[in-house]
This record gives sequence, structure tokens and C-alpha cells, in this order.
Amino acid sequence: MEFEAVQNILRGLRFRLLVRAVLTVSLIVSANAGLIGQGGSSPSDSDGLFVHAVQEYTQNRLSSARSEFEKIQGARAQEAKQYVAKIDAYLEDMNIAATIMRRSSDELDASSLEYAIQKYQDALRIKPDGPGHPAQELDKATALHNQLVKQGSKAAEARERDLCTKAVGAAQEHHYREAELLSCALANDNPAYSCGGDEAVHMCQQMRDLARFGGPPVENQTATHSGAGTGAGTSAIDRGQAAYEKNDFPRARTLFARAPAELKPSADEYLDKISRYQGFMAQAENLSKTSAYEEARIAFTNAANIKPDGPGNPRAQALLMELEQGIDQFYSGDYVSATRSLEGYVRESTEREPLAHFYLGASKLARFFLAGSEDASLQQEAMHDLKMAKQAGFKAKGQDVSPRILQAYNDLAF
Repeated sequence: MEFEAVQNILRGLRFRLLVRAVLTVSLIVSANAGLIGQGGSSPSDSDGLFVHAVQEYTQNRLSSARSEFEKIQGARAQEAKQYVAKIDAYLEDMNIAATIMRRSSDELDASSLEYAIQKYQDALRIKPDGPGHPAQELDKATALHNQLVKQGSKAAEARERDLCTKAVGAAQEHHYREAELLSCALANDNPAYSCGGDEAVHMCQQMRDLARFGGPPVENQTATHSGAGTGAGTSAIDRGQAAYEKNDFPRARTLFARAPAELKPSADEYLDKISRYQGFMAQAENLSKTSAYEEARIAFTNAANIKPDGPGNPRAQALLMELEQGIDQFYSGDYVSATRSLEGYVRESTEREPLAHFYLGASKLARFFLAGSEDASLQQEAMHDLKMAKQAGFKAKGQDVSPRILQAYNDLAF
């Protein structure tokens, strides 16, 4: 009997403990349900939603990802907003480019295709593997642009040939006014075009003189008189040098081309300088359009070695290529090369120094994170560069960099 009584007591205790545990769990669940019903959510819920949103973003379900990022609150809210901004920018870039590419062939032109190419490049910087195949679409736009440029070049060549033929014909018929109009139109398109054994710009001046005086150009008449040739030639050389120094290359070409035989070697040196300078500048500009920044920098530097203050400011352009190359290397993930290029730029130029310091700091900070956040001196250098950019008033809004780097920049105080 005593044993049974003890068993009954134990069973009663276990029952009361079980009831108490159930009630406690129910109260906790009810309390949490009440909080959720009032709009609250636990940190773990927010983290889970963020992780799932990132997965949707990674798998290119951008609409779903955007919707989930907008729901995130708390510590991850700022990072979620940055993802939303990236999604919006990506979709806008792709939509603008696609709208241009959908135009009919008679509505497309090289300039609009250049804008489409730029937008595809912007989209690739945001998400290289994004929906819509931006890399493939960029290739299509580039190929179409090159095709239109080639067609335009052929049309320009045909126009130049036609103008030259008509100008030479008018000159032979002594219709100098007509020859002037035709040759000067040709010179306006292509000053160095060889027409009738002469450069278009020189032919234009000759026809102008003939139309005005009804005979050979005044300087040529002077040069044919006894004892006057050297003086007239020297005058043409002097004026050609003055035009060269003022970067008036078309006039300099005309004047140097009129130099008499005894001064021709000196004139030819200047003509060679002008041709090589213009060749390097044209090469550099074409290379920069294809993002071949190092080759473009070399071409600009070669032009600057001929005439540092020449038209187009080649020295400044060479430095700008170094800056653009550094930024391109940053987005390619080559942070060491980016650091080297950007440091080279800030040593030589102050024109875009805040932008350069921002990407220089971003490159160093990215290296710091990738190395496991162990190199304190690298972090210190990165923050110094970012601080210099911020002190100069650089706004990081719209810069497609890591949220961690952007947060570090925004948190800087000075």
C-alpha cells in the first residue's frame, strides 16, 4: 500500500510538471505570435529573408529579389536598399539599350549605338551574368556599330573622290571659283587628302588665290622674281612655324607646303611632325573607345612627345587613360594593378583627384577584405585615401562598389 501511494504521488508530480511546461511554451508562442501580428520580426527572420533575397538575385530572379529586399528592416535594411538600387540600375540600362537595338535599320545611327554600347557596359559592371545576356547583346551592338562606321567611311571616301575629281576638272577649265568651293569643301572634310598631287588644304588656298587675283597665287608670283624667292620662302616658313605653335595645323600645312626648294627640308620636318602627331592622336582616340587604355595612353604619350601642348591636350589625355585603366582594373577584380595605375595618376594629376582617391581606397580595402582583414597597414592606407576623397567632397552615390566598402566610406568622419 505504501508503495502504491508513493507511485501515485510521483505520477501526480509528473503530470503537474508536464502541464506547467505546456503552459509555458504556449505563453511563449502566444507572445511571439502577438509580436509578429503587430508587425515585428526577429533578427533571424530578417537574416533569413536577406539570404533568400540574395539567392534570388544571384539566380537572376530580379523581380522576386527586389520585392524581398524591400521587406527587409533592421541591420540589413541599408544593404538591402543598395541591392534594390543595383537591380533598378541594371534593368534601366538593359531596357534603354534594348530599346535602341529594336529600332529599324533606317533609324539606327552610330551615335545611338554608342549609347547602347555604353548602357550594356554599365549593366555588365553591375551584374556580368545578369538576365538578358548583356555580354552577348554588347557584342551585337558593337558589331552593328562597326558595320555602320565602315559604311559611313566608304560613303565619305566616295564623297572625297567626287569632290577632288570635280575640283581638278574645274581648275583645268580655269573655273577657279568653282574649284575653290569644291577643294575647300574637301579640305574641310579631310585637310590632308591628296588631290591632284597636292593636299586638299593647300589646293583650297591656291584656288582661293587664283579666284581672287585671276592668276597664280601672289606668293608664288613673288617667288619667281629674281632675288625674291628666299625672302618669300622664309616668310612662309616663319608664318608656318607661328601657326604650328598656335596649333593651327591646317594653316601650318599650307604655309610649309609653299616653302621653296632650299627650305623644303625644314618645312618637311614640320609637316612630318604634324602628320605623326595627328596619327598618334587618332590612334589613341580609337583605342580609348575600345577600352584599350594602356595602348591609348602610349599613343597619347607619343603625341605629347612631339608637341606637349598640341591640340587635344595629349599629356592630360594620357593621364586620363591611366585613371580609366585603374577604374577598369578595379571592376575586373585586379586590385593590385588598379592600385598601381591609380597611384600613378594621383602622382601626376590633380584634375580628378577625388575620384582617383576613392577608387584607390576601394582597391586597397578590397585587398584587405580578400586577405582576411589581417593587414592593418593596408586598411589604414585605404581609409586614408577614402578620407581624402570625402574631404574633397566626392559623392559615392551611384558608384557600383561592394556594400562593405560603401558603408566604410559613408561612415567616415572628418
